[in-house]
Amino acid sequence: MESEGVALNATHKPYLSIVVPVYNEEDNVKPLYDKIRNVCEEIGESFEVLFVDDGSSDSTFDMLSELRDTEPNLAVIRFQKNAGQTSAMAAGFEYAQGEIIISMDGDLQNDPADIPKLLEKLNDGYDLVCGWRKERHDKFWSRRVPSVIANWIIGIVTGVAIHDNGCSLKAYRSEMIKQVPLYGEMHRFIPAMSTIVGARISEIVVTHHPRQFGTSKYGLGRIWRVFLDILAFKILLSVFALPSIQNEQGTNTSSNKHLTYKYNVFRVAAFLCLPFLIIGFFLINISIISALCIIGIGFSLIGVGMLTGASLSKTHREAADLGRFAQFFIYQCSRRPIRLFGPISIVITILSCFSYFILPNIAPFPLYIGIIGFHIGLFGEVISYANAKKVNDYTVEIFLNTRNEVMNLDNNIQ
Repeated sequence: MESEGVALNATHKPYLSIVVPVYNEEDNVKPLYDKIRNVCEEIGESFEVLFVDDGSSDSTFDMLSELRDTEPNLAVIRFQKNAGQTSAMAAGFEYAQGEIIISMDGDLQNDPADIPKLLEKLNDGYDLVCGWRKERHDKFWSRRVPSVIANWIIGIVTGVAIHDNGCSLKAYRSEMIKQVPLYGEMHRFIPAMSTIVGARISEIVVTHHPRQFGTSKYGLGRIWRVFLDILAFKILLSVFALPSIQNEQGTNTSSNKHLTYKYNVFRVAAFLCLPFLIIGFFLINISIISALCIIGIGFSLIGVGMLTGASLSKTHREAADLGRFAQFFIYQCSRRPIRLFGPISIVITILSCFSYFILPNIAPFPLYIGIIGFHIGLFGEVISYANAKKVNDYTVEIFLNTRNEVMNLDNNIQ
């Protein structure tokens, strides 16, 4: 039986878009859609429900395709291959037509009944309302404890005190969230990333149900990546979080923003290099080799900052093209250079510390390599972020939209 909701056509955009990333959720998609549809019909506004199939290997897409035959408000995106939750959310936000966008998980642990509460809070003047799973039904040690620790650290580092950054159940104003670049598992930083574009943020307590079908896609192995991401995001905030810069008409200018970004890069590089220069000069009378190495780290950090600033200039001048550094950090480092350079550099740094007891004259050199390598990863994150909107991490294979059209897409995005 067809939904009684407002079916969309080429001239009618919905008020509300529900974006649901799914991966191997064949048992969950139909009951979840039914719950979402019922809630949206009670709200009484036009709506669309957009499922993003992240390259499922089960019958998730077949279930959604069959369901769409009787549901005019259902749209389905299918990725050519698995690209991850962040990419699925990014695609959903890109294709969503609504003024208000709701995101939620596809495993029935988020409750669609909380959507009206999110909308009510959003209407109090906010651009983003986050769900807070105050009473979680997840494994204690592998999910809940790491989540509490990570959220606490994220709040300290970013200054955005949200209890549950990882909760997918959120409400956004479309014009705000479409400005936020999503890539490389950065969806957990959506609240903090939204502050870069000036979003007003709040949160409400939402229901969290135990998983009924399927298996969780998360585990303890992700923790080390989260902490590297937190360090990287601190650098991003330091560079891209702008004060109010206005021209005579009262609007932010692109050139002013660009100059501020470059200034912020140099400021961050100078701040990071200063301790190494001070320590190096104090060590001159103790160990010339160690002193020169540490002073070299300081000057090298200034050089890394200058190269990063030059790359940002190229990004500003050539809006459609990727510079040489951007290509390296986006393609060779899969957009997340800190995840490549970080672990390798940490291992080298630790080994250099141990080698001081065996080869004290050689130890400063791997220390130099380790510290500079780590900071190259951090500043590479700045370049990746600056070019984030130029490249997508996914390829949409099929788009079944709400106007009963089937679109086979080849956007050739790697």
